[in-house]
Amino acid sequence: MYKCDLNIYLVGVETEAAEAMRSVEPLEWFSHNFIAADGFAGIDVQEADVLVFKASAGAGAERVREMAGEKAVCVICSDDASGMSCRELSAVDDVWPGRLAFDTAKLLFARLMKDIKLKKDAWLWELELQSVIDTSMDLIWFKGRYGEHWRVNDAFCKIVNKTKEDIRGKQHYYIWGLSEEEYKAGKFVCLETEQDVKEAGKTCRFREHVMGQDGLREMITLKTPLYDEKGEFLGTVGVAKDITKEEAYRKKLLHQAQTDELTGLLNRRYCFFKLEKLARCERLAICYMDLDFFKELNDRYGHQAGDDALVGFAGLLRQNFPEAMNVRMGGDEFIVVMRGEHSREGIQSQLDNFMDNVHEFFARTEEFRELSVSIGVTIGEEAGIPLEVLLHQGDIAMYEAKNGGKNRYCFYSDEMYGANR
Repeated sequence: MYKCDLNIYLVGVETEAAEAMRSVEPLEWFSHNFIAADGFAGIDVQEADVLVFKASAGAGAERVREMAGEKAVCVICSDDASGMSCRELSAVDDVWPGRLAFDTAKLLFARLMKDIKLKKDAWLWELELQSVIDTSMDLIWFKGRYGEHWRVNDAFCKIVNKTKEDIRGKQHYYIWGLSEEEYKAGKFVCLETEQDVKEAGKTCRFREHVMGQDGLREMITLKTPLYDEKGEFLGTVGVAKDITKEEAYRKKLLHQAQTDELTGLLNRRYCFFKLEKLARCERLAICYMDLDFFKELNDRYGHQAGDDALVGFAGLLRQNFPEAMNVRMGGDEFIVVMRGEHSREGIQSQLDNFMDNVHEFFARTEEFRELSVSIGVTIGEEAGIPLEVLLHQGDIAMYEAKNGGKNRYCFYSDEMYGANR
């Protein structure tokens, strides 16, 4: 992937050793450019990538390092390495024998080239890894066995508002701005997932909530265990997609799909979807409601007044039937669905109170004073009665209430008799 042209300076090296080094084939992606000299006079070793020199070439190890710079790989050939000081030894990368036989020179040079390539490959892998993870919009991190962070990507830094240098070696609670007590309590992070991954020995998927400085975040997280060459656990790598905004948007769309835009009550479509399932296994009681004289209100005062009346009536439903499913079927028709066993007397009591509240509410506004509500009630005697049957019965009872003078409720029966108000 990369191309590495090495300038290899051989200073004071015997001809046989120099020929041996030249005979070494360059490794993949490498090329060799040899420059040979008897001494350092007249050559610019700052251009050297590899500098092999004899101790007798006219400059000591420290001076050669100073001339070549820190990036060059410097090798001194000396028969008296034991006499070199620590400072001299630390100035070079390796020490070879002073007089090199052909095969020895070839072997040492080939080994040197292999080491240089390994470092270059490691650099490339480092570059590629960091580039790949930094281009990801997901959060990526590498953790040690004790939860310390080795490496994170740019997306991770952005979300926690910290630099990579500040994050390195730190624990979760510091990075996410929590107290150590909150972290240990496990209130805002699933601590057990790290242990789960270790025990599973494979990639695991989690849905986690993480408390950060800007609030609670919801994540879809993949965590994978890492092992060393002996198979011992090193830590984990994690990839997390922050779905906080997507989840909020999904809930918003779901809410819009389930509710009536004007009143905020459940809508007809969701009502049928939900109640068809409930009717199979539960007893239901349904109050089918229709506003009286609503068309006249719209004709006289306009649709805004009609909308205000509907919104106010919806509020009364929520207040008076907080445990029920309150649904706008469309126009000025509403239903209240009560789950479980309900007695006729209990529903009568609720409706009496509700009718009083409706009358009081409509009487407060001049435009609404003619409005009232007619209600048809049906009580399922057992579970399993089809929804369409219950709604039809409620609708029949509601029209019975309207035909009986409006502003009243009527219980459904086969003969359509009941307590009218």
